[in-house]
Amino acid sequence: MGRRFIVAHLCIGLGGTLLGAGAGCDPVVDDAVAALGPEKPGVPPGPTHRPGQPCLLCHDGSLFHPHQFTVAGTVFQRTDTVDPAVGVQVDLTDIRGAVTTVTANMAGNFYLTPAQYDPTFPLQVSLRSGSTLVAMETLIEGNGTVEPNGGCASCHADPAGPSSPGHVAVALPDGGAPPL
Repeated sequence: MGRRFIVAHLCIGLGGTLLGAGAGCDPVVDDAVAALGPEKPGVPPGPTHRPGQPCLLCHDGSLFHPHQFTVAGTVFQRTDTVDPAVGVQVDLTDIRGAVTTVTANMAGNFYLTPAQYDPTFPLQVSLRSGSTLVAMETLIEGNGTVEPNGGCASCHADPAGPSSPGHVAVALPDGGAPPL
């Protein structure tokens, strides 16, 4: 059931007042968002902000949060840099065979809303840049909860290590293709 149903509810703060826009209802999520730190100076919230950070942390469709994304992430040029891979094509195929392609913007960011692509997980992902094709070795199954998670940074975080393959990139430092 790829479609996500959202039950709107009201969050009542101390003293019985309704929390205003921008406030969340889940203190764990609010703390995780706060831990991301402030926006980068000179980069307003929007399609190019917070490259490499967990997009779906905020863009989950919850009350008081920005627009919902079904799939979102950032592609970098190489595994050893944070230079954006502008114009890379991200190909997504869900378990039913529904395919879509999205292009990384000037920050390397890409995202899709439910109206653009409402996949049934798991997903297969590949990156195309010129003659380079990098296919993710595993399927995006979800985040271990009821809802699947199409946020790349939920698994692909820096630094690379036992709990993460590192950020998504088109090439290794030597120019070879990285495992995703």
